[in-house]
Amino acid sequence: MGPRQRPRGVRPRPDQQEGPRRLREGHGLSEVSADELRAAVAQLDRHLAFLTVRVADDGDPDRGIPLARALQVAPRWIEAYREVTIAQSGTAPAGMPSAFVLQYLLDPLATVIATAAVRTPFALDADPALWSLDLDPSYLYPVAVQVRPGGHQRVDDDVDRLETAWAGYRDTGTTLATRLPTPTKMSSRQRLGMVEDMWEIALARLVGAPPPERTSCCLMYALPGLDACAGCPRRT
Repeated sequence: MGPRQRPRGVRPRPDQQEGPRRLREGHGLSEVSADELRAAVAQLDRHLAFLTVRVADDGDPDRGIPLARALQVAPRWIEAYREVTIAQSGTAPAGMPSAFVLQYLLDPLATVIATAAVRTPFALDADPALWSLDLDPSYLYPVAVQVRPGGHQRVDDDVDRLETAWAGYRDTGTTLATRLPTPTKMSSRQRLGMVEDMWEIALARLVGAPPPERTSCCLMYALPGLDACAGCPRRT
């Protein structure tokens, strides 16, 4: 069974256990030390095809774009990405740079948190103050993630851990998506759909499933010579 063979809104779980369960406080739950976090992050690299991830030491400055300041940085990022797109393709269709920047904000967070939940015993805290992104200097897509020690949790139960991870990512992702300032109008379906789509895509990668059917659209199809991506809602 693939990650889309269930009603929309029911979280996909690679282990396919039935039924979401409420996390039982104090049952298989503990805080994660800085050393445990480093050990968990060291396990993630072999599962992350296009990102590197590191743990920030005490006193390390934020590298790249701190997620806590992403909404302030986003207008400059969107404009810079528009210029990069024009340089590459000769045009930047309205809304496309904003769609990509939103995806670039959400995808690394979803990917790292989902991978940790599936491949380690830890549900990473999605508090934006703990995360920052490094961008490729030429093309402005995320290439690295930095995470700080914080409210990360060890959750022994696989289903509880994935539900905890999803809930934290969803809350942070929803805030980023709904508050992202964009120069062109972006619908709530696009914004909130991107939050769920990035999580679904991250889980599909982990189980080797095809790209899931999306609600949101990156608008890449609007560039000259390109077609809709796999999973694009325009294909349905």
